[in-house]
Parts: sequence; structure tokens; C-alpha cells
Amino acid sequence: MHKNIRRRRYKSGTHPMFGDYQQIIHYWILQTLVPLGAHKSIILERHCTEDAVLQELGLSHMIEAKEFNANEARLAVQKLHSQIDTASPAKFPKHTQLAMNIQWLGKVIGLNDVEQSILHLRVIASRHITLRACLVNVGQAVDLLYAADIFAKLLDVDTAEVELAFKPGGRLIRTGLISIPTRLNDVMDKICLLPGLADNLFTRNDDSYAMFRENFAPASMAKLTTDDYPHLKEDISLLKSYLGDALEQKREGVNVLIYGTPGSGKTEFVKMLAQEISHPLFEIATEDSDGEPIRRANRFRSFRLSQHILASNTAKPLVLFDEVEDVFSINDDDDDEQKGNGRGMKGWINKLLEGNKVPSFWLSNNLHCLDNAFIRRFDYVIELNSPPRSVRSKVLDQYLGEMDVSQAWKTNMAEHEYLNPAVVERAAKVIEAAKNKHPGLHSEKALERILGNTLEALGLSRAPKNTLQCVTDYRLDILNTDCNLGEVCEGLREHGEGRLCLYGAPGTGKSAFGRYLADKLDRPLMVRRASDILSPYIGVAEKNMAKMFRNASEENAVLLLDEADTFLRDRNGAVRSWEVSEVNEMLTQMESFTGIFIASTNLMDSLDSAALRRFDMKVKFDYLKTAQAWQLFIDAAAKLNFEPSDIDRAALDKLCILTPGDFANVMRQSRLRKIHSAGGLIERLSAECKVKPEGMKQAIGF
Repeated sequence: MHKNIRRRRYKSGTHPMFGDYQQIIHYWILQTLVPLGAHKSIILERHCTEDAVLQELGLSHMIEAKEFNANEARLAVQKLHSQIDTASPAKFPKHTQLAMNIQWLGKVIGLNDVEQSILHLRVIASRHITLRACLVNVGQAVDLLYAADIFAKLLDVDTAEVELAFKPGGRLIRTGLISIPTRLNDVMDKICLLPGLADNLFTRNDDSYAMFRENFAPASMAKLTTDDYPHLKEDISLLKSYLGDALEQKREGVNVLIYGTPGSGKTEFVKMLAQEISHPLFEIATEDSDGEPIRRANRFRSFRLSQHILASNTAKPLVLFDEVEDVFSINDDDDDEQKGNGRGMKGWINKLLEGNKVPSFWLSNNLHCLDNAFIRRFDYVIELNSPPRSVRSKVLDQYLGEMDVSQAWKTNMAEHEYLNPAVVERAAKVIEAAKNKHPGLHSEKALERILGNTLEALGLSRAPKNTLQCVTDYRLDILNTDCNLGEVCEGLREHGEGRLCLYGAPGTGKSAFGRYLADKLDRPLMVRRASDILSPYIGVAEKNMAKMFRNASEENAVLLLDEADTFLRDRNGAVRSWEVSEVNEMLTQMESFTGIFIASTNLMDSLDSAALRRFDMKVKFDYLKTAQAWQLFIDAAAKLNFEPSDIDRAALDKLCILTPGDFANVMRQSRLRKIHSAGGLIERLSAECKVKPEGMKQAIGF
């Protein structure tokens, strides 16, 4: 059985990769076996744990003997060692592919001879099975000083020089080529190479940067232009100027943070920006050659390496580090260098952000993972969420232009504020592929299903929020308000800004007025409800408020806040501190907003006095006057195909708390349970009144 195991072992020393290294590898093996004592773990009394070691030294006959003689094997190894002990140590070859790559790397990042030799030895040991086995058997609890002593003996250099190379400030460590955990390991796990580096250093590459393709690689060309980001025009202009100057002056610590929901185009934005200023962009790898995710510690090491390698590039490149939410937190796989004293990850990252030589973009889906100390160190921070309606329309035209999709459908779908380019692009690909097999596929319905499923999986609504459907026509003449709404619309059209508080009973037409006004002014409508803003986390609601006003300003939209009393309640009745802070934030945002803001509420009496002062107009929406109710009754009867009479009007006049919403509800009911007469319509309207608080009071005699 022992011989079967031996025969399966690969005689690595004969591999052409190591042909020019045979002499120095032979020297290292003997040094590890004798002076460093690896023979104690390899050559045991009854067998050799690593047959390949004896094979490498030309002592195969000892393994093939009927009985293994441990003493004879040790003496033979010691004899071989004594023959090389007095001779000059073997030297590294200079013209192998590995040697030339290390020389180039040393020149680019400034490695001295000892640092290059350490890297040379460690790379060979990672691929030469026999040498690796010898080093592993030197000891299983190697500390940093012992590891330095081992490398010094093998390289025949002063131990102090190796210790200096292994310090955190040494270039091998600072560049991420090597990491050294504080825990005790065998020497191979103590001195860790950057994953993928060894294989790439053995490889011939026409492009020198290709040897780092598992660490960082050139980004693909941008698909979008500045025209696709009209809402970020000022940011783009500032960033182009700042980055251009930073690259020209070779400033260090230049970092830009871009955050926003997945699929919002963050990566494409960076590619576009790099292309606009004509500088190459390199991306830090997120997965290895096998498609496996790269550990966060190794991604940081790749970033550090990119900074040192690309700093000498005359094209003055930029670096993109995506998915930083996965790496900006303490994790068990962190290098001890990152954890530092007492897991000092914050200080380590701060230092990284202050000293990077190549301007870098950091992309994240959210800021929850980032400490404020990190955020303060970014020169420029941009939130990049779903694009405004104008851009969404352009995206839909771009990806669905060849499909049988109506303009009306695209216009309606563009109202979905969370629709982003990535979601539309993938949906379009599915439809195109499906149509190859099913040409008669109804594109609009299929797209609604695909887009809706994806958006729902993201915790979003399937359909656009702003679609306020009404089965009755919205008319100002059937609204019972305390001012002329027609004049209000004209005033807003002329001045372009205003803050309105619409109050009154439910169903009186307050929210629908927002849609009417937006249509009249030819502006998009942005509808927000309390559920869109509230959060279980302290401070998030305030951020959502600020974002709401900012987005409305960017889209030049009419902003309608339904259930506004949730955030404008009288602070004198507040119990918790966050209730006060939410009102304060809403008041601050209202005061600084220069667009059209409409707040609707059913609870006017509960509003804070300061909030009331900030509204330009408070408009009361009351119950319908009898004439208005009769007009809506006539319209409804016409749609239901019957004629009302004077008797019906007399019965209708008794319902004094009717609203346009009551008529809309009854008309929707008629789809499920038909109404055959005017009397039936009055019964339904009466039922709507009875469930209202006022109707209940009348029913019991108040």
C-alpha cells in the first residue's frame, strides 16, 4: 500500500517549469531537512512520510528497499547536505519567465533584492510539491521571527533584512503581495501569497498587467454617455474637473463614493466618467478564475496592489472597487494586519483611504455598512438611485424600441420610480429570446409579468405608484372647496412653486387634485405616503424625507404627500424624541423646497402650528353641495343606463355627507354587483354614508 501511494506522487522536480531551478531547489530541500530539522517529521523509523523528498535527492532506492532504514536515510541526507554546506549557495536564474516577471514587478513597485528573493522563493515553494512539503514539516507553530530565520537561512541573507521585509511598512506587505497572520502556522501558511499571483508570475504575458488579471483588470467600455444622466449634470461636471486636476497633480487619497440601489447604473456611471476624461479604468476583481467569490481580505490586498502597480502607469488610470458593503466590516477572514490592535479595522481603512495613489471609486448598494469616519474621508459622495422619469423613458425606448410595445404603455411604465436600466435590459433579453420560440407572444403583458416579478422580489410594488385611477372624471366644478382651484392652478403655473395643504374628509378629492394639477402643468407627479417614508430604524425616516424632496426637485415633479399629518403632528403632544425630529426635518425640507408641494390630510386639527405657517395656502375640501351631488348622480346614471327623476333628487338631497369618492366607490361596486335603477344607486350611496363617523352619529340620534 505504501508503494502505491509513492507511485502516485508526482516527481515535481522533473517538470520543465523548474528545470532552471533544480540546483537551488535541491539546496533549499537539504537546508530544510538538516539545519532546519524537517527530517525529524519526514524520515520516521519505519517509513518516509514524503517519498518525493528522497526521490528529489536521488535516494529512491531507499524507498524501494524491502525494509526502510531510517538511520541510513538520515545519514545519506546529512552527507548530501555536507557536500553543499561549504559551497556557495545556489543563485536564482535571471532569465526564466518567473525571474523576469519578478524583476519587472520589483522595478515597478520598488522591491529591493531581498524582497524579490523572498517573493521568488515563496512563489516556487507554492508550486513545487516537494519543497512545499519540506517547509511545512519544519514546524507547525512558526511565529514571525522563526519564519524570518527560515527564509534568511534558505536565501543566505541577514535575518534582520528579512524581518524588515516582513514588517507592516515593508513593500511586500503594503502592496498586498504577501500577508502575515499573527496566529501560529507552518511557514507556508505564515507567509501567505496573494491568491492567483503564483500562477500568473509563471506565465508569459504580452501585457504586463495581465499577470494581475485575478486581482484587477481593465474595465469594459461604457455603454452610456453624459446624456443618460441629465439629473447628475452638475455632479459630472464637478467630478470631471476634480479628477482631471487630481490626476495632473498626482494627488494621493482621492476617493469617490457612489451608493444606491442595485441596478441603478453605478458601474456604468463610473465607466462613462472615465471615458469622458479619457483615462483607463481598472476594476478590482470580485471572483477568481474558477468563478468563486474572493475573500474580502484578498480584495483589499488586490486594491493595495493595484495602487502600487498602476501608480507608475503613464496613462494615469482610475480604479473601481465595487460591492464595498461586503468588505467594509470586520470578519473572521480578515488579515490580522487589518484587524490591528483590538480589531482596529476603522483605523486600517482610514489609512487606506488617505494614502491611495490612484484615484478610486467605491461603489455600494447602501451606506449601512459604512462608519461615518469612513464617509468623511471620501472627497465626493453621490447617491445614484433609480433615474428620473425622463431617463426611464429613454431607457425603455432604448431597450424596447424594436418590440411591439405602445408608447402609451412605455409612458405609463416610466412612472415606476424604481425601474432601473438593469431590470429593463434583462427583461428585454428574456422577451427577445422567448419570441424566437413563440412569435405571437404579447410583449406588453409578458414585460409586465417579468418586470413585476423582479420588482416584487426586490420588495417594491409591481405597478407604478403614481397611477391614481378614478372611474369618475375629475372636475373642479364638482369640488366643494373654500377657494377657486382654477386660480390656484394658474398661479402655480405662473410662479412654478408653492406649498399647499389640502384638508378635509376622506374622498373629497384632495389626492386626485395632485394628479389633475400635474397634468395641467405638464409635470410628472411624485406621490409619497407615510409607508414610503417610515422606518423602524431611528434617523432613516428623516433621510427618506430629504430624499423625497431632492428627487422631486431633480425631476421637476409635483410632490404629493398623502397622510401628511403623520409627519406634521403637533410637537407638544410628542412622547418620543424621534417624533419631534421627524416633524423638524419635514419643516426644514418644506422651507427649503422650491417646487410644488401638496400635503393632504384628514386631520387638520392635529397639525403643528409651525407647519401651518409654512403652507402658502390651506384649502378645505368639504362634502358635496346638493347641486354638485346631483350632477355626479346624473353622470353616474347615464353610465348605468337609466334616467333619474325629481323624486330621486329629493332622496339624494337627504344624503348631506356625500363625496366624489363615494360615487367612485359605488361605480366600482357596479362592476361586481350591477345597479339597475336610480333607487338602487341611492341605496348604495346611502350605505357609503352610513359607515362614516358622521353617518353613524346620525343613525343613533345625535
